Amino acid sequence: MTSAVEVTAQRLRDRGERVTPARLAVVEVLAGTEEHLSAEQIGERAEELRPGIHRATVYRALDALGEFGLVIHVHLGRAGTTYHLAGDLAPRHLHLRCSECGTVYDAPGDILETARKKVQRDLGFQLAPEQVALIGVCKECQG
Repeated sequence: MTSAVEVTAQRLRDRGERVTPARLAVVEVLAGTEEHLSAEQIGERAEELRPGIHRATVYRALDALGEFGLVIHVHLGRAGTTYHLAGDLAPRHLHLRCSECGTVYDAPGDILETARKKVQRDLGFQLAPEQVALIGVCKECQG
Protein backbone atom coordinates (compact mmCIF):
# COMPACT_ATOMS: atom_id res chain seq x y z
CA MET A 1 0.00 0.00 0.00
CA THR A 2 1.30 3.45 -0.94
CA SER A 3 1.58 5.94 1.92
CA ALA A 4 -0.02 9.38 1.93
CA VAL A 5 3.48 10.89 1.90
CA GLU A 6 4.44 8.93 -1.26
CA VAL A 7 1.15 9.80 -2.97
CA THR A 8 1.60 13.48 -2.08
CA ALA A 9 5.18 13.53 -3.37
CA GLN A 10 4.07 12.01 -6.68
CA ARG A 11 1.14 14.40 -7.02
CA LEU A 12 3.40 17.37 -6.37
CA ARG A 13 5.85 16.13 -9.00
CA ASP A 14 3.00 15.54 -11.46
CA ARG A 15 1.91 19.17 -10.96
CA GLY A 16 5.45 20.44 -11.42
CA GLU A 17 5.54 21.58 -7.79
CA ARG A 18 8.45 21.26 -5.39
CA VAL A 19 8.59 18.27 -3.05
CA THR A 20 9.97 19.89 0.09
CA PRO A 21 10.78 18.42 3.50
CA ALA A 22 8.21 20.76 5.09
CA ARG A 23 5.42 19.67 2.74
CA LEU A 24 6.19 16.02 3.35
CA ALA A 25 6.46 16.56 7.11
CA VAL A 26 3.01 18.19 7.18
CA VAL A 27 1.50 15.22 5.33
CA GLU A 28 3.33 12.78 7.59
CA VAL A 29 1.98 14.53 10.70
CA LEU A 30 -1.58 14.60 9.37
CA ALA A 31 -1.47 11.01 8.14
CA GLY A 32 -0.26 9.87 11.55
CA THR A 33 -3.15 11.19 13.63
CA GLU A 34 -6.91 11.31 13.87
CA GLU A 35 -6.72 14.40 16.09
CA HIS A 36 -7.95 17.81 14.96
CA LEU A 37 -4.64 19.68 14.84
CA SER A 38 -4.09 23.42 14.57
CA ALA A 39 -1.35 24.88 12.38
CA GLU A 40 0.72 25.46 15.51
CA GLN A 41 0.38 21.83 16.61
CA ILE A 42 1.28 20.63 13.12
CA GLY A 43 4.31 22.91 13.20
CA GLU A 44 5.45 21.51 16.54
CA ARG A 45 5.10 17.91 15.38
CA ALA A 46 6.75 18.61 12.03
CA GLU A 47 9.73 20.13 13.84
CA GLU A 48 9.99 16.98 15.96
CA LEU A 49 9.93 14.78 12.83
CA ARG A 50 12.37 16.89 10.87
CA PRO A 51 14.52 19.08 13.14
CA GLY A 52 15.49 22.31 11.45
CA ILE A 53 12.14 22.92 9.78
CA HIS A 54 10.85 26.28 10.89
CA ARG A 55 7.21 26.85 11.74
CA ALA A 56 6.85 29.63 9.19
CA THR A 57 7.89 27.13 6.52
CA VAL A 58 5.31 24.64 7.83
CA TYR A 59 2.60 27.32 7.64
CA ARG A 60 3.56 28.07 4.04
CA ALA A 61 3.52 24.34 3.30
CA LEU A 62 0.00 24.08 4.76
CA ASP A 63 -1.16 26.94 2.54
CA ALA A 64 0.42 25.41 -0.57
CA LEU A 65 -0.96 21.93 0.13
CA GLY A 66 -4.37 23.50 0.63
CA GLU A 67 -4.14 25.28 -2.73
CA PHE A 68 -3.22 21.96 -4.36
CA GLY A 69 -6.25 20.21 -2.80
CA LEU A 70 -4.13 17.85 -0.70
CA VAL A 71 -4.96 19.38 2.69
CA ILE A 72 -8.20 20.96 3.86
CA HIS A 73 -8.74 23.38 6.71
CA VAL A 74 -11.81 23.26 8.90
CA HIS A 75 -13.21 26.22 10.82
CA LEU A 76 -14.34 24.94 14.19
CA GLY A 77 -15.68 28.25 15.50
CA ARG A 78 -14.30 29.11 18.92
CA ALA A 79 -12.15 25.97 18.77
CA GLY A 80 -10.10 27.53 15.94
CA THR A 81 -9.02 26.17 12.58
CA THR A 82 -7.74 22.64 12.15
CA TYR A 83 -6.28 20.75 9.21
CA HIS A 84 -6.49 17.27 7.76
CA LEU A 85 -5.65 15.42 4.57
CA ALA A 86 -8.08 15.90 1.70
CA GLY A 87 -9.52 13.86 -1.12
CA ASP A 88 -8.53 10.23 -1.34
CA LEU A 89 -5.61 10.74 1.06
CA ALA A 90 -8.06 10.41 3.97
CA PRO A 91 -11.64 9.33 4.51
CA ARG A 92 -14.03 12.21 3.80
CA HIS A 93 -15.78 13.33 6.95
CA LEU A 94 -17.64 16.26 8.45
CA HIS A 95 -17.20 17.88 11.84
CA LEU A 96 -19.80 18.44 14.53
CA ARG A 97 -18.97 20.74 17.48
CA CYS A 98 -20.94 20.83 20.69
CA SER A 99 -21.73 24.41 21.65
CA GLU A 100 -21.90 23.41 25.31
CA CYS A 101 -18.74 21.37 25.95
CA GLY A 102 -16.76 22.19 22.78
CA THR A 103 -16.12 18.56 21.84
CA VAL A 104 -15.58 17.99 18.11
CA TYR A 105 -17.03 14.82 16.61
CA ASP A 106 -16.41 13.32 13.18
CA ALA A 107 -19.44 12.39 11.07
CA PRO A 108 -19.60 10.37 7.84
CA GLY A 109 -18.75 12.52 4.84
CA ASP A 110 -21.90 11.63 2.96
CA ILE A 111 -24.35 12.40 5.77
CA LEU A 112 -25.41 15.70 4.16
CA GLU A 113 -25.27 14.48 0.56
CA THR A 114 -29.03 14.84 0.00
CA ALA A 115 -28.95 18.43 1.27
CA ARG A 116 -25.81 19.20 -0.75
CA LYS A 117 -27.46 17.97 -3.97
CA LYS A 118 -30.69 19.84 -3.26
CA VAL A 119 -28.88 23.13 -2.65
CA GLN A 120 -26.89 22.62 -5.86
CA ARG A 121 -29.97 21.75 -7.89
CA ASP A 122 -32.37 24.36 -6.44
CA LEU A 123 -29.98 27.24 -5.82
CA GLY A 124 -26.99 26.52 -8.03
CA PHE A 125 -24.78 26.76 -4.95
CA GLN A 126 -22.06 24.23 -4.20
CA LEU A 127 -21.74 23.56 -0.47
CA ALA A 128 -18.44 22.71 1.21
CA PRO A 129 -19.59 21.43 4.61
CA GLU A 130 -16.28 19.67 5.20
CA GLN A 131 -14.67 23.09 5.74
CA VAL A 132 -16.81 24.11 8.72
CA ALA A 133 -18.05 22.53 11.91
CA LEU A 134 -21.76 22.06 12.23
CA ILE A 135 -22.76 23.43 15.63
CA GLY A 136 -25.22 21.72 17.93
CA VAL A 137 -25.49 20.07 21.33
CA CYS A 138 -24.09 16.57 21.88
CA LYS A 139 -26.14 13.86 23.56
CA GLU A 140 -24.07 14.07 26.77
CA CYS A 141 -24.84 17.78 27.16
CA GLN A 142 -28.51 17.30 26.28
CA GLY A 143 -29.15 15.57 29.43
